[in-house]
Amino acid sequence: MPRFKKLDPDQVVVGRGPARISREPYLKAIQASEAGAIELDEDDRPGTVKRLLREAAKDLGLSVRSSWQDETQRVLLWKKSAGGTPSAGAGTRRR
Repeated sequence: MPRFKKLDPDQVVVGRGPARISREPYLKAIQASEAGAIELDEDDRPGTVKRLLREAAKDLGLSVRSSWQDETQRVLLWKKSAGGTPSAGAGTRRR
């Protein structure tokens, strides 16, 4: 029979993949500035960085726009959107 244990939600990090990447640096960056740049290391995955930025903004009730500095996708430029909260369709592709 499994044993269950009560934990403080702040102690639990749930994420995708084995790395279970923390959004904390993204949250801090968004709270500290209206805009910024994220420089990726060699082992960073561009799609993951962009997703974590978007999810961190959503956690804060904000909307962030971002784009790559160039086609190498090693620097992600971002800024808070004037709209405030993310739209219901955010993150979905349009045809």
